[in-house]
Amino acid sequence: MIARRTVLIVTDEPERLALLTEALKAAGYDTKVVARTEEATQCDLSVVDTSRGRHWTTADLLSTGRLVLIVDGADDMRRGFELGAEDCVLTTAHPDEIVARCDAVLRRTADQPAPDPGEPVVYVDRLLWVNFGSRQVWVGGRPAHLTPREFRLLRHLIRNRDTTLSHEDILGAVWERDADSDRPTEVLKQYIWRLRQKIESDPNEPDTIVTDPGKGYRFVSRLA
Repeated sequence: MIARRTVLIVTDEPERLALLTEALKAAGYDTKVVARTEEATQCDLSVVDTSRGRHWTTADLLSTGRLVLIVDGADDMRRGFELGAEDCVLTTAHPDEIVARCDAVLRRTADQPAPDPGEPVVYVDRLLWVNFGSRQVWVGGRPAHLTPREFRLLRHLIRNRDTTLSHEDILGAVWERDADSDRPTEVLKQYIWRLRQKIESDPNEPDTIVTDPGKGYRFVSRLA
């Protein structure tokens, strides 16, 4: 028997809560609702309603897990992706669309299948130790805490190390969207910046995730 997934819902809108809860349960999810930030706990996925400037603190608290935000517009959408959200939807979205986004996030972030023969489960160089199975990352002997999206970005860069990857390639592999969709390259740039803050010795002078002007990004391995 497959265990049911639990979605945490954070919203102050009674009608939205009722409709979203009904749609999620109809799709086979269990739901949990919290009223205060201190009651928020990690579930399989969290849907946080940040409309009218609310619940950003809760969204930040839950950003280390799978997070979908309900936002007012493009500026808040950008803020949400910078925070680490897996996806953002506008307040005008139908509950069924929100459920579909939740489905997509859970599919996208599901545990990866076993690696191909010859592909190591652990990557180790002179700076980094990355376990693809447990999703643990250590930098210079210290743990680095990455969001699920940041980890997938790093994993894709490492698996294609020492190769320049275009924005289109990374967006397609990590976001499963093309560069002309609602995941602009500016969001990718923000995630590269966030990742550099966590793994570079000097984020202002990156030498692990480098930019090849006009081409894309390249992960520089230190295996020698």
